This record gives sequence, structure tokens and C-alpha cells, in this order.
Amino acid sequence: MELSKISETYSLNRSTYVNLRWIGIIGQLITINSVYFILGFDFDFIKANLIIFLGVLSNIFLIYYYNKIQLSNRSALNFLLIDIIQLSALLYLTGGVLNPFSIFLLIPSVFASSNLEIRTNIFLIFITLISIILLTFYSNSLPGPLSKLVINNYYYYSIPIALVIALIFLNYFALIFGRESNIRKEALNKIQEVISKEQELVSLGTQA
Repeated sequence: MELSKISETYSLNRSTYVNLRWIGIIGQLITINSVYFILGFDFDFIKANLIIFLGVLSNIFLIYYYNKIQLSNRSALNFLLIDIIQLSALLYLTGGVLNPFSIFLLIPSVFASSNLEIRTNIFLIFITLISIILLTFYSNSLPGPLSKLVINNYYYYSIPIALVIALIFLNYFALIFGRESNIRKEALNKIQEVISKEQELVSLGTQA
């Protein structure tokens, strides 16, 4: 397969990705500020908002300084890495793997498995695994009154194990569906090429 065809097959639509990131950023802002101002839970509120603000800046860069309609495999990898690191930093401040929103760590790699190259997907899975392991052993306590919860070690360590199993399971199925989608794209491109050639031949025959 030619490099141009590979880049067309493995790419992300910029506008779709930007919109998804805005949804995630707005959700983070609402959650962080609601927990702090409405529930009155105590945690590092300023650092959490600064981390979210970095996500806002990266999305603004993606809108105004990345001029291509499609994100290349490499560019998509860079921004998905930012998403994983940003969410990991937020989880570090708010309870680590005990935070219910830790499930969202799986999204970037699953998203990549159906849209990007297999090497990119494997690398993102590896980074996600490292993040889960680090958040299991290193993180601040849960915000507010939740920090006083006494959790059995069996239950505590079952959470990262469940996240790792879900990570592998979801990526496997997303990879299969993504590969089938790419095969259909390639077949459609070949059909369009054949039709365009036939139209050229008909046009030449008519002129002759």
C-alpha cells in the first residue's frame, strides 16, 4: 500500500476530535468545580484547574494552528498522549485509581485502535498501563470526606486489575472493528478509481 493511501486510512478528522476534546474538557471543569464549590470537598483545586487549562490550550492550538482537515497518525499520537497525561495528572490529585473517573483513561487508546496504526495503538496502551500502575501506588487521597474511607487491599488492587483487563478487551474489539472499517474504505477507494477510469475511457471514446 502506498504511503498516501496509508495516511488516508489511518487518520482522524480534526473537527470531530476537537469537539470530543471540548466535551471532555467541559466535563472535567463541571466535575472539578462542582465537587469543590457545591459539595465542599477539599483537594488541590487550583492545580486541577490549571491542568484542565493546559488541555484547553492544546485544543486551541489544534483549532487555529493545525491547518489540515485530517490529523496524521503522528499528530494524533501526540495529542492523544496529551489527553492521557492530562487525565492522569487530574486523577493523581483526586484519588488515583479509586477515583470513579479513572475509567476514562481507557478512551484514548481505544479511540486510536479503530483509527490509527497498530504501532500507535500499542504505544498508547503501554502508556496507559504505566499510568494505571503509577496511579495505583502514587496519588493523593480522595477529596474531602471520601479520604477517610477504609478500603480493603483486595478491593483496592482489584480496581487497577479490572482497568487493565478492560483496556486489553476494549482495544482488541475496537482493533477488529477498525480493521474491518479500513478494509471497506480501501475497497471503496478501489471502486471509485475503477469508476473514474471508466468515465475517462467513455469520455475519450465520445470525443473520438
